[in-house]
Amino acid sequence: MKNYSLSPTEGNAIEMFRTDSIGRNQDILRFINLLDAIDDCCAIALNGERGNGKTFFVKQTKLIMDYSNPHSDMADEARESVKTILADINYQCSEGYAAVYYDAWANDNDEDPILSLIYATIKSNQVDIRPENRKSLFDSATAIADVITGRNVSDFFIKAKGTDILETLRDGEDIRILVNNFINALVKERANQVVFFIDELDRCKPTYAVKLLERVKHYFDDNRVIFVFSVSLFQLQHTIKCYYGTDFDATRYLDKFFDLRISLPEINYDTYLSNRFSFLNSSYVYDTVCVQAIKHFRLSLRETERYIRLAKISAYKETHSAARISFSDDRAYYFTLMYIVPFMIGLSMVDMPAYKDFITGKGPGSLVEILVNSKDKLHKDWLLNINECFSEDERKKETDIIISLEERLEEIYYIIFTDMFVDGRREKHIGQMEFSNRTREEMNRVVSLLSLVADYDFK
Repeated sequence: MKNYSLSPTEGNAIEMFRTDSIGRNQDILRFINLLDAIDDCCAIALNGERGNGKTFFVKQTKLIMDYSNPHSDMADEARESVKTILADINYQCSEGYAAVYYDAWANDNDEDPILSLIYATIKSNQVDIRPENRKSLFDSATAIADVITGRNVSDFFIKAKGTDILETLRDGEDIRILVNNFINALVKERANQVVFFIDELDRCKPTYAVKLLERVKHYFDDNRVIFVFSVSLFQLQHTIKCYYGTDFDATRYLDKFFDLRISLPEINYDTYLSNRFSFLNSSYVYDTVCVQAIKHFRLSLRETERYIRLAKISAYKETHSAARISFSDDRAYYFTLMYIVPFMIGLSMVDMPAYKDFITGKGPGSLVEILVNSKDKLHKDWLLNINECFSEDERKKETDIIISLEERLEEIYYIIFTDMFVDGRREKHIGQMEFSNRTREEMNRVVSLLSLVADYDFK
């Protein structure tokens, strides 16, 4: 079974930049141009909801910066790949950025963010800690650790990588001076400007999130430093309120820390689905309705990948087979697979209470809207009785009755999801389809991923 989830590794970041699979390459390049124009200490909130590709965005930005910095330890193969991509689009990034990626969530068990951030810099391939080169930068980093922990840890970064030595914080004005010395050494040896990409801050424990913001504000006031926080501001405000109280004005509090707020542009679904899954290149009805569901529910990148996986397992193989649909109950079955199952998968992912209402006959929700948007692929003839049509243009005889597509789709929903068979009748006909309790049972089993048509070995 293929897992479509795409981890933000360097290789995947390069491949996504090469294919521009979510249509954000120009946004990344414009963002770098923005950073080029900043000549003062600056903190930027790169705002986007969870799962919308913030980590990929900052890692791809860092990738270009690492390539453009001749002192970075970027692997030769990766450097050549980025060089080729940038040459193809005729783009040149300014030299001299030391770019550091810091996963705040992965480090929120550390006692103090300053040491944690310095250690991330040491590990980021922006620092040369060989004995002959360690004097200025490395010693300034360990001096910070000495002050914060209250003990000499000068051999820590060489001998004890990964060891937690973050003990009781001891405040002091000299910390600000030592941080400045560290930046001086980093800029002198490796770059002209330092960009810290702080990721996943909104997922951190409230105590750590607040401490990191306040430490950065107090101790990293340097014109050569830019902080880029890739966050969901909505979630971060909630985190701040968990620390200071529900009545606290988290919005104005965050204004003290962020000089710029930039909203991450939405992904280009057409580009993404075409490049990543080839769905837009498909002539199959099931694929078309899946695309409509993804767009309608505004699924994030992460959610879209999970949705595609569920759609592939549940009904992809069955709806792409060459099965002959000759009988009315077959048409009802395949109608539910092609048109209702994709909607149910999306709804179950984004709103479980609404999903429960849907399957218990409380109403079709937005199902009709999605199917109407897919009407070019809709099997309209299945929906019509012999003397019915959907418009005046489709009328073949004067006696033909014009019916509403929306009303017919709603009628099908209520037949499937309400108890309309309790009067002793075993089935009910709509157009050329015959629905029964078995139709609903089989469809629910398909959505559960436990049906006989489920494909666990899809590619």
